[in-house]
Amino acid sequence: MGTVEGLRLRAYVRFQGLVDARTDGGKEAAYPECVVDTGSYLTIVPEKIWSYFLPGVVTPLPFHPSMPAHLRRLTIAGGTFDYDLGELVIPLRDRRGGALDVTVVAKFTRDGGRLNVPLTLGFRGGFLDGRVLRTEPDPAAPHGQRWTLEDP
Repeated sequence: MGTVEGLRLRAYVRFQGLVDARTDGGKEAAYPECVVDTGSYLTIVPEKIWSYFLPGVVTPLPFHPSMPAHLRRLTIAGGTFDYDLGELVIPLRDRRGGALDVTVVAKFTRDGGRLNVPLTLGFRGGFLDGRVLRTEPDPAAPHGQRWTLEDP
């Protein structure tokens, strides 16, 4: 069996002011590790992050009553977890001081802190809406490419 090297795009998120940062867990949630997953339609927010959000940060999106409970589960990282849907504004920042607030639809896993993955930004569900994802050659960047997300 062969392997294909994947491209993992990182994003820098700053939830400062949106989380209760009075504990170590809350301080970590204010600046979570974040990756952009080109294969994920929706964003995934583990409980170790969303459990520290202040009231009103997430707008709940209820499931239709006819949706079966067994379809409200996410299988990821060797586990299966219930989740709630919600809308969230994710403040992205880059190392040069650029800023972009992105409204996304997200799955908020109910995993009791067991899910050990970073905040995963899905490419759809709000992330790319009305924006342009660009890449250009850059020998100094990982994989020889520099990626940028821009408002048109």
